[in-house]
Amino acid sequence: MKLALDVMGFENEINEAVRAARDFVSSHDNVQITLFGDEAKIKPLLMSPSEFEIVHCADVIHMIDSPLTALRKPNSSMFQSIKYVADSKADGVLSAGSTACYVLLVYSLLKTIPGIERPAFMPYLPTSNGKGLTLLDVGANKECTGKNLYQFALMGKIYCESIRGIVNPSIGVVNIGSEKEKGFAFHHEADELLSNDKSMNYKGFVETRELLHGVVDLAICDGYTGNITLKALEGGLKTVTNCLKDQYKKPWNWLGALFSIFAIKGLKKTFDYKNNAGALVIGLNKIAVKTHGSADYQQFYSSLEMLYKSINNNVIDKIKESLKHE
Repeated sequence: MKLALDVMGFENEINEAVRAARDFVSSHDNVQITLFGDEAKIKPLLMSPSEFEIVHCADVIHMIDSPLTALRKPNSSMFQSIKYVADSKADGVLSAGSTACYVLLVYSLLKTIPGIERPAFMPYLPTSNGKGLTLLDVGANKECTGKNLYQFALMGKIYCESIRGIVNPSIGVVNIGSEKEKGFAFHHEADELLSNDKSMNYKGFVETRELLHGVVDLAICDGYTGNITLKALEGGLKTVTNCLKDQYKKPWNWLGALFSIFAIKGLKKTFDYKNNAGALVIGLNKIAVKTHGSADYQQFYSSLEMLYKSINNNVIDKIKESLKHE
């Protein structure tokens, strides 16, 4: 298996991506990773000149660049890494660069699966019951139709069955309430389509406050709602963790900290978003994963793991096969 890794254009140091690639290859014997970026900046970070294949890219897509600007930078690391996959020189691509630019480029170069109108960002979130949650879309599409949401459910179901090993995963549409009359027209359209498809284990509308309790295995929403939901959940968990740290620094709380330290560490490990930092761009003809713009070693490694599993489990072929029966 060959993976393309864009190591430029994100907010952290390049070495975070290189170290993650090094450790990932060492723990996966069947994987080769090609690095895309400024060769002069990458080479000093390697253990040996031949450690990784490097595709030198003279240009970089910056976080402030517009999607149209990205199309005008064919020599950028993001463009070239995606094209490498489009040309079947690699099986999948990962980038931490500009989300808007990445969406346009993967959509333009990799194309959508026939029958799928739009791709979607799909991350995995841990839940309090240990089952986990697959959430999509979280930013690829600001506006969606009910049919888009229905297709997200089709693809998400296949992912949950193939990668997460869930038989007949439960599905919910994210809304401001569970009542049938809540939401916009596209919510009601999606609700009707999912309700009428007896192959779906559809549970109706779900609220964001219920998501981390694991009320469903798969939650569907438009990208605007999904992005706000994801960032609010990540930010809320980080705030709670920091508040606990501040409280345990106070002398009168030291005894409580001593007795609860292992519980706190376990909680932090379970809900640390860095362990599940990647979002699969599902619905494309090739596998593409996007990670946070502030990605560090841990986030790159976990995103490479998502990329690897999606390729290894033939997610795209299974989606195409499923669409034949629709």
